[in-house]
Amino acid sequence: MRTASLARFAFVLSAFLSVLAPTAGRAASSGEEKIDSVVVFADRARVTRARTVTCEKGTARAVFDRLPAALDTRTLRGEVREAAEVIGLSSEQVNEREAADPRARGLAADLDRTQTQIKAKQARKMAIAAELEDVQAFGILFSTTLTEEIRNPKPNTPAWAKTLDALWARRAALVDERRKLDVALRGLYRTTDRISRQLAQVGGAGERAYRTAAVTVSCRALPHVTATVSYVIGGAGWQPEYDVDVTPRGRAKTGPAVARLTVGALIHQATGEDWNNVRIMLSTARPKLGSEAPQPAPLVIDGYEQKQDKVLVQAQERREQLEGGAPAGKKAGPQAAALDDKGNAFVLTLPHPVTVIADGRPLWAPVDVVETQATVKLVAMPKLDAHVYQVAALKNPAAYPLLEGRVRSYRGGSYVGDSRLRHQGVGAPFEVSLGIDEELKVERKTLDDKDKPPGFLSSTKHIFTGYRNKLTNRAAGPETVELRESIPVSKIDDVKVELLAKTTTAGYQLDAARGFVTWMIKLVNGEWRNVDIGYAIHLPDDWQVPGR
Repeated sequence: MRTASLARFAFVLSAFLSVLAPTAGRAASSGEEKIDSVVVFADRARVTRARTVTCEKGTARAVFDRLPAALDTRTLRGEVREAAEVIGLSSEQVNEREAADPRARGLAADLDRTQTQIKAKQARKMAIAAELEDVQAFGILFSTTLTEEIRNPKPNTPAWAKTLDALWARRAALVDERRKLDVALRGLYRTTDRISRQLAQVGGAGERAYRTAAVTVSCRALPHVTATVSYVIGGAGWQPEYDVDVTPRGRAKTGPAVARLTVGALIHQATGEDWNNVRIMLSTARPKLGSEAPQPAPLVIDGYEQKQDKVLVQAQERREQLEGGAPAGKKAGPQAAALDDKGNAFVLTLPHPVTVIADGRPLWAPVDVVETQATVKLVAMPKLDAHVYQVAALKNPAAYPLLEGRVRSYRGGSYVGDSRLRHQGVGAPFEVSLGIDEELKVERKTLDDKDKPPGFLSSTKHIFTGYRNKLTNRAAGPETVELRESIPVSKIDDVKVELLAKTTTAGYQLDAARGFVTWMIKLVNGEWRNVDIGYAIHLPDDWQVPGR
């Protein structure tokens, strides 16, 4: 009986330890795990989670559950905010079954319950097998003891009979319970097969993976520490957007004004986890994980002689085009822009925590609001567009560069339309279109387009080009229009470009380096005026000009 007592004590002790084991394996915590901050790059994000844990015997272990499986494990980093030290970081991937079809969730739950019952009954069968071994061992021990006791002149046969009856009764009960468990298990297996077939018909269940990370901290006599884990994950990004509200100081169309610039960001993410009430920072940096520095390759120079005629190539000038402000809902230029920071990476921090759901839909969030002085003017660029525009000229008032992005224009709080803002450095001047002015008209026609061959003693030929721009004022009062034209800029010593004074209307300003020609034309009500421009291209006779 002493053996049975020891067995019962061992069973109770093992059960007690099995209850305590899960608790001992968990990290003691006094704070809820949460996403602390997110740095969003152009095509990925760096997420930081924080958790406060209790120190025990000089160490603490912070466990971060359900991290996205798609995170880059090379970027996992553990830190501690107090004067403690991180002594280890480990992570593992966990797979769980998730119903692929909403109709399968009930079946999946039934399957889980059935499998749980199967595991419980199988565990009971294992316990019965172990107890049957104990009963058999006790029977052998009893037989040995009975052999010694039978030599006693006065044997206690009633006690022997009672012990044998109890032993065989317990064995019979265990065998009967095992038989019933086998019957029940066969039924549960049939149920499992039936549910599995039904799951296959409705789409079944798939595996969903996530990661778990554990940060081990040396507390250095601190009672509590705040551990963080950070990682980089794809599926996130942001784009800049701007609102410019221009309010003139007077009632005239042109003149001084106040411009209110609102810098915003379109943030999107489909990382597999929601960012709830999180501090977000926007970075223009472009991390390249796993990139390797290039090695120079040998260069070999070779070639052969070939005679090639010289050909004049004329390219359109690259300059900012004024857009008329597309109505709301219509496409205005490219819909997405790369975060081109011109090599100077910087970070913008949102002023308030925001929530970004992991559904891939963009969320607009304000970043900054600044005011500056602006000047409203009328601008015509007939070479590019047959309209006169109201334009606000201002300098970038922000303390950081403005990246390329969509800008919504407002005049006095009224929406005008969308246009495109190019990259602007700090303090750089730029213009924002406030839409088309219908009360002023501009027309353009060609006056001259001919070639002149070389003279008797010359080897230079000439290409003459001329245009006439007609401006008309139909406004109630006088208006001043800035008319912008351009001439080619030669990058070759053999080719010369000349602005012809005889065929060009006087009063212009010439930017020779860029080839811009500008007039300030003042028109009263009902007045119209012609503005002409003429230029010549002088080049050697042996040069070819395509199309001429």
